[in-house]
Amino acid sequence: MKTSSAPPPSSHRVPPDVSERVSIARFLCIFLMMFVHVQPGIAENVYDRDAGAFDIVYFIFSRLLGLSSVSLLSIVSGYFVVASLRKAGAWRLVKSKARTLVVPLVAWNLLMLALLAVYGLISGNWHDMPEFSMMGMANALFALTTWPLDVPLWFLRDLFVCCVFSPALYAGLKRVPVITMLGLVAFMVFGDDLLIMQRPQLLLFFGLGMWLRIAEPDTRTIDRMAGALTVGLAIMVAIFLTIRIERILLSEMNPTLRLTLDTLLRVTMAGGFWFLTGAIRHSALARLCRRLEPYAFFLFCSHAILFNFGGIIFRRFFGNYGSDLFAITFFSLPVIAVVCAVLGLRIIAGSRVLLFLFNAGHGLPQPAQAEWKQTPATRQLAVSRTPEGR
Repeated sequence: MKTSSAPPPSSHRVPPDVSERVSIARFLCIFLMMFVHVQPGIAENVYDRDAGAFDIVYFIFSRLLGLSSVSLLSIVSGYFVVASLRKAGAWRLVKSKARTLVVPLVAWNLLMLALLAVYGLISGNWHDMPEFSMMGMANALFALTTWPLDVPLWFLRDLFVCCVFSPALYAGLKRVPVITMLGLVAFMVFGDDLLIMQRPQLLLFFGLGMWLRIAEPDTRTIDRMAGALTVGLAIMVAIFLTIRIERILLSEMNPTLRLTLDTLLRVTMAGGFWFLTGAIRHSALARLCRRLEPYAFFLFCSHAILFNFGGIIFRRFFGNYGSDLFAITFFSLPVIAVVCAVLGLRIIAGSRVLLFLFNAGHGLPQPAQAEWKQTPATRQLAVSRTPEGR
């Protein structure tokens, strides 16, 4: 069943400069997101401490940049799914995403489970093993009601749910966009207890991306919106830094106020990241992001496993959060994760089975591809894996 008749491909093709900037943004967002998952090694709330220089740096990289970077990934995902709906229709889209989102979700969590079992046998520490019951294993592998073993992969789980809802969202955004967006806001506020998504907020950003693609504003209009949001970002950063310096715990805020502040930060951060991609587009940093972009999906899926076990070794040498040397762990692990992702994907590149399980079925791009051209595996984080989705 098609959600609508397919329009002429040329009328909905993403401009090359937008596609190039998406490639930059995707790797940059995933790299910054990794800082959230560097484990501090202490039980106490790291934000409930007097704010020294490193405490502020940690807060900026983990709470401001790291957590909020997911918002732009969600917008990009919604933006690209529209073309897949127009081309393939709802049923084929859902089947495709089951292969390219759910399969890696389960495969990486099974790998994490195996590694935890081996670690438990060696060390006698079984603390991180899931409850051995039907629901416990379902949560560990599929993140039905709690986080999966490979925690960041909740995003793949929620992204698949977004894809399932995308035909209804597409119809709503075409006919009554304002009412549909208000409905997504309501779901964000009241949807936690429904257990449909781990983070209902993600569907709002996904829908926003779909709305942008349906409305088809030109690049200059998008850049003007991003510029305005970047001004708002400066205000939100100032608010959040004040909260951190004054040791106001977000977890103890009124839930509605906390969600409002978090959403405003994520919306403005998405605009800020997009504005940044335009500013650095011709820089050495942008070229590096484009070269590493083919490894982004593998990096996204694998980094938390590395952090879980590598962090044990690093914290033994450099201490936990609060140690003068913890900064070495904090900044080294994301860089090491990039190196391991590059090596890991190259190692499994010759096996179709391993690529299917761990990289959405796609290998490395051919050398003849344009440097900035997105690879199908990476576009799993933007929901589109076919040329028409560009």
